[in-house]
Amino acid sequence: MKKSSLYLTTTVLPGNKIEIQTPALNVGQSVEIVVLIPESSQSELSLEDRIAFLKLPLSERQKILKEQAEFMVDHYQENSEWKELLSNDIIDY
Repeated sequence: MKKSSLYLTTTVLPGNKIEIQTPALNVGQSVEIVVLIPESSQSELSLEDRIAFLKLPLSERQKILKEQAEFMVDHYQENSEWKELLSNDIIDY
């Protein structure tokens, strides 16, 4: 069975519920849902989370990694603290 992937984002609703709505799905259709929680909301990924990520189709993993890389570019462009650390002399004690 060929799998197709659909990437959506949503907000957790009151009662810790998630609602997904898309015209690409049919009533009664069986789907597989993978929930990825941004790193800022969690301290470390569990083994189950890592395995779930590895089971995603390659194109889906590439999309997620691209978004994470774009976030880091923005982070390092906005945060100048790391530049200040590099401008100081390195002292070996």
